[in-house]
Amino acid sequence: MINNKLKPPANCQRIWRVSDLPKGRGAQSYRFTNTDGSEINVILANRRRQVLELLLKGPVYCASPVRLSDMVHVLKRENGLEVHTEFYPGDTETGAGTYGVYFLKSRVARLSALEAA
Repeated sequence: MINNKLKPPANCQRIWRVSDLPKGRGAQSYRFTNTDGSEINVILANRRRQVLELLLKGPVYCASPVRLSDMVHVLKRENGLEVHTEFYPGDTETGAGTYGVYFLKSRVARLSALEAA
């Protein structure tokens, strides 16, 4: 469904290169609390952790040269993270179609020690 607003929030992040991602790649334990109240403990590292940390900072444009969509899909399907995609209308003058923005819906807490997922 296309959002009625013409533009995403001002704090929406666009990732142009890998160096734009958060730096932490080591294993970190998190607790996701989803909108239904369910809780999931996970340990994430590498690109999964970087993309989660990115989502924690604010909304993220889906289209990216770094291929964020693949990792968002993995976080949703394999790790149970709730991420909502909102679509916005493109520029009608240039013929650009709609584009999406990821919004984190789960509440996420960093856990102090690595715990079994």
